[in-house]
This record gives sequence, structure tokens and C-alpha cells, in this order.
Amino acid sequence: MLILRAILRLTRLGTSLLGFVAIFVPLLVRTRDWRISLGRAIPLLFICVCTFIGNDLDDVERDRVNHPERPLPTGNLSAAVAGIMYFTSLSLALFTTRHYVTQGIAFWYYGLIAISISYGYVVECFPSLKAPYVAAVSSIPVLIVTAWYPAEVRLYFLAGSVFLVSVGREICMDITDRVGDSISFMHRFEPTTLALVAFCIEATGLLLLLIQVGRPRDVAVLIGTMLLLALAGVYWFKFESYHRAGFLMKLQLVVGLYFLT
Repeated sequence: MLILRAILRLTRLGTSLLGFVAIFVPLLVRTRDWRISLGRAIPLLFICVCTFIGNDLDDVERDRVNHPERPLPTGNLSAAVAGIMYFTSLSLALFTTRHYVTQGIAFWYYGLIAISISYGYVVECFPSLKAPYVAAVSSIPVLIVTAWYPAEVRLYFLAGSVFLVSVGREICMDITDRVGDSISFMHRFEPTTLALVAFCIEATGLLLLLIQVGRPRDVAVLIGTMLLLALAGVYWFKFESYHRAGFLMKLQLVVGLYFLT
């Protein structure tokens, strides 16, 4: 049971499934064909799993300071096992993309693989670019849906919204990881100032969703995402409960998937 829990944590299965759902549900709504939708979405699951495993392998020393509870720093999983899982998921990501995705669209999938597994080099060589880099990666699933349906202009605005919300969230997460992270330009600013900027960026991203609003339930979902951001702000600034605030920020992204349908 301990090993299974460690594997689930290493692969961030919940977040990896979110990447899968971000492709599967929008395509299923449009095609009404679960087999086509599944084939086009399954590579995202393996790409996300591969990315998280690779990041933990690269960050094992940094995680001993920032996240000592993770599977590799605790020794619940060995680097060898994680390495086998990494190459297996990478192989499955490449195979399923080659088998299920058409050539023109496959560029986005292969690009996402290359960008994702290069994360460690960005953190090491260009730490100031970490937040926008992660945000760009987070917005690619929306761009993949856009590649399948380029006539839906609103999807481009949604990609921009995801980018801004992800930038804000990543800045906040970097604040909590300052002790073990490499020194960057962002360290010149006070944590409270950075957090205020981050929340403003997230709010701007949510305002972009106003373009998507056309039905009463759209308004309800948008208000829900804004309330989540406001609640995250309360936890962050008033209670200094950074973990809960981060969870609420992630929940915003989950709720925001509604606008992909």
C-alpha cells in the first residue's frame, strides 16, 4: 500500500488525469465518438506522468528541502524504479501519439513532450522564467483542442486565460519554495508584493473568460472561479495557509475546464 501511494504521488495522478480530461471531454462533446476522443487524449496522460516523474528525478535534492515528504526524498521509491516508470511513460506517450494522432496535430503533442521534459534545464539555467514556462506548458492542452478546431476563436482566449491563471499560481508556489530554489530575479521582491501581483495576474486571466460568457450557467461558472480566487486570497493573506490556497487555485483550473465544452 505504501508503494502504491508513493507511485500515485510520484505520477501526480490527479493532475495527470486533469490533462487527459482537458482533451478528452472537449473532443467528446464535439465528436460524440468516445474512441476517437480517447485516442487523441490518452497521450496527454502519459505525457503528464512522464513530466512529473522526470521533474521529481531532477529535483530530488531540491525536494529534500522544499518537499521532503515526496516519494524520492523519503526513500519510499528508489531512483531506479522512478527511472523505469519515466522511460515507460515516455515510450507510451510517443507510441500513442504516433498511433492515434494525425501528423499535422501531432506536432503539438511532440512539442509538449519536448518542452515538458526540458523543465529541469529551465529551472537550473533560467530560474526567472520558471513561472511563465510552466504556464505555457499548462496552456498547451487548450491549444491542442484549438488545433483540432481552429475556427473556434474563443479557445484562443481560453488558452490566454489558462496561461495567466497558471502564471499567478506558479508565482505563489515559487514563494513557498524559495528556501530550496535557485536564486532568481524574483527573489528581489518581498513575498507579499509578489503574491499580490500573482493574484492580480490570476484575476486578469479570469476576466478574459468574460468573452466566453453567453448563457446563465456560463455566468455562474465564472462567478464560481472568481469566488475560488477570492477564497484562495483569504487563505493566503489572512491565514497564511499556503497549501489550501494553492489547492483552491488548482481547483479554479478544474472548474474552468467547463469553458472548453
